[in-house]
Amino acid sequence: MPSENKRTKRIDTDEQSNPPAFVSLTSFLLKRVEGNEERGSTQVKPSSQAFDIEKLQKSLKRRPWILHDQINRSEKLDREHLDKNSCVENSPPKGVIHGCSSCNDCQKVTAHWRPEESNKLELDCAPVFHPTEEEFEDTSKYIAKIRPEAEEYGICSIVPPDSWQPYCPIKENKIWENSRFHTHVQRIDELQNPYLKRERRKITEKMNGNRTSMVELNNGSDGFQLESGPDFTLQTFKTYAEDFEACYFQKEGILMDSGTPTWEDIEGEYWRIVQNPTEEIQVLCGHNLEANVLGSGFPLPSDSLGEDQTKYIKSGWNLNNTAKLPGSLLASESYDGSAALAPRMDVGMCFSSFCWKVEEHNLYSLSYLPLGASRIWYAIPGRYYSKCEAALKKTFPQLLGHPKLFHKLVTQLSPSILNSEGIPVYRCFQYPHQFVLVFPGAYSSGFNIGFNVSMSVNLAPFDWLPYGEYSVEIYKDLHRKTSISYDKLLIDISRNTVKASWLLKLRRDSEEWKTACGTDGWLTRALKSRVKRESLRREFLCTASQSRMMEKEFGSTVKKECIVCYYDLYLSATACLCSLDRYTCLEHSKQLCSCPWSSRMFLFRYNIDELNLLIEALEGKLNALYRWAEENREIFSNDRDDK
Repeated sequence: MPSENKRTKRIDTDEQSNPPAFVSLTSFLLKRVEGNEERGSTQVKPSSQAFDIEKLQKSLKRRPWILHDQINRSEKLDREHLDKNSCVENSPPKGVIHGCSSCNDCQKVTAHWRPEESNKLELDCAPVFHPTEEEFEDTSKYIAKIRPEAEEYGICSIVPPDSWQPYCPIKENKIWENSRFHTHVQRIDELQNPYLKRERRKITEKMNGNRTSMVELNNGSDGFQLESGPDFTLQTFKTYAEDFEACYFQKEGILMDSGTPTWEDIEGEYWRIVQNPTEEIQVLCGHNLEANVLGSGFPLPSDSLGEDQTKYIKSGWNLNNTAKLPGSLLASESYDGSAALAPRMDVGMCFSSFCWKVEEHNLYSLSYLPLGASRIWYAIPGRYYSKCEAALKKTFPQLLGHPKLFHKLVTQLSPSILNSEGIPVYRCFQYPHQFVLVFPGAYSSGFNIGFNVSMSVNLAPFDWLPYGEYSVEIYKDLHRKTSISYDKLLIDISRNTVKASWLLKLRRDSEEWKTACGTDGWLTRALKSRVKRESLRREFLCTASQSRMMEKEFGSTVKKECIVCYYDLYLSATACLCSLDRYTCLEHSKQLCSCPWSSRMFLFRYNIDELNLLIEALEGKLNALYRWAEENREIFSNDRDDK
């Protein structure tokens, strides 16, 4: 068990006076299910029997939905409204809901903690690493060091040395009190039944005539999008979250004798709600927020700080730098709009969840908790990827027609159910000022035990390459958009590595060269696999007379994608004179247009001989290295002084 058994301490906000009570447009009314309604089950029933329509319609009529027409008013109310101690004199305007527990004019949290029905889990814990100051200096090297042990669990936590104390900009009053962010609603009692959630929304929109959400339903979302909530500042959201906790963790109006609930209590209550809900419970979260809008959890070069913060501004553990560390494949990514490169922020409260998912492109994920309460994570090692997806499909048969759903944050399934399918699930604790590292291909999920702000970013060291290639082909089959160009990353890093070797910047006896290059290096093997696949496609799908070399500008600023399956077209594409702004991958050439086959043009960035020469240069063959350098003189134009 972790040493911190009690709830994590509240963040230090001594600089604030008594914060004004928030004004929320989302009710935290948690209602008991009527006696004649069934409790939730761990198995989803077939769609024709999933619920009683008449009962559902009655339930929805009395459900406190978000008042979307009041959202603009909240911005003024957040600043002008009452202290908690004067709520009666300054009651909010009719129709505006907030969670204050000290007056009769506000919505109450009517449900409460049920420790006697707790659904506690028996899980093994993921490893916790405590690097020394010396080990902590090199982020990439340390992650590579712990990978053989930690990857077996799919996840691990990393505790920085005690001396590591970076400045946290989001604690500044100007950010804490003024930076507004948008929230989403999470219905915790529905996380294990997203199909029921969709049907409820359809009926609700039909009853209310809300065309905005109906457009979303009819526009390919399948009703699984997170519902929109009001805007908050960090200050008002913290008050909102704490009021919810204070009301919820009581029994018959009296705080439990044991005092503040432990993480075991909260975890048991969370899974009780998910698996066997007796109330309708909704919470708010700020998800996937831009760090440059909300503020960063780490110091930036633009911050006016003392010399003691310089090392933190440059540190590889500063998540603003992590994605482009030396040796990271993402360091060569040139698409500025790529979501994989930018750190993202999440703002959570008790029970707000991040549901089962695998990271985009099977990338590593590194998360940091700059302030607030702890998080509990769960992870399934990457080697159980297929088995886990099969278990999800078995549990949610209604979702088989929506394969993309399994890549969205909407489904929460108890580790107990996954364990019963022979799938190991490991628990991982993340306390404030600690990191959590999720490995490629691992499923992960979790929830917050109180108000907190977290920050995360993706990274891609060399050992990610096999996972990256696998994700490219899976996304193609799913007709799913890619967020990065795997082929561009692979070719760029291969060319830069060969260039460094030619300029003697990368010694053949160095550990870096042995890891990436040679006949068995990560980079060499990945490029061989990719070139073999590309060669077969060209051989069987293209004709030499219709083949052309791509112009240098093709895809130079905006990633080109197949109009059918969204496959990345960095290496090859199909075009036609009838529509020069439309392209497909080689496999969908026939679906480009209705013109005769003879009008097709096959575009290639490199011919196969060029790619094979690059492979031989990576392997360290001197003749190939000389030939490649001779044929690619332009790549050395900026390095003449180094030759």
